[in-house]
Amino acid sequence: KECVSASADGTCILWDLTRFARNQIVFASTEFTRVRFRSDESQMITVGADRKLAYWECFDGSPIREMEIARAGTISALDISPDGHYLVTGGKDRVLKVFSYEEADLEFTGQGHSGDITALKICPHSRFVVSTGSDGAIYTWAFPCHE
Repeated sequence: KECVSASADGTCILWDLTRFARNQIVFASTEFTRVRFRSDESQMITVGADRKLAYWECFDGSPIREMEIARAGTISALDISPDGHYLVTGGKDRVLKVFSYEEADLEFTGQGHSGDITALKICPHSRFVVSTGSDGAIYTWAFPCHE
């Protein structure tokens, strides 16, 4: 059993919950705001103040892919679809973005919040995405990639 934590000090730590010990640590020159496991737990996905979406190998902490996905502001929200095919992000730019997981292609953007997007969650059947914002709004979006 493992979990992962993200920190403002530029580290993400993969924890062993059985031994109560650190298994792996990732360092970057950013303030990490969110981290999520891929569904098979082989990779971690991070976002943060550097406006980048990054993929990391859980086994050794090595970077797999990194791409800048916002023009300005911190990315503060992240979720991965239950099937592992898509991920969603949001932040200070107030834009919800849906990416394909494997190719990291931008599949959809949604605008509606008048403040920062603070949290995102894809529903278990991948039919909706719920977003919350600093404007006090809660949006339910039809998941654009639902088949």
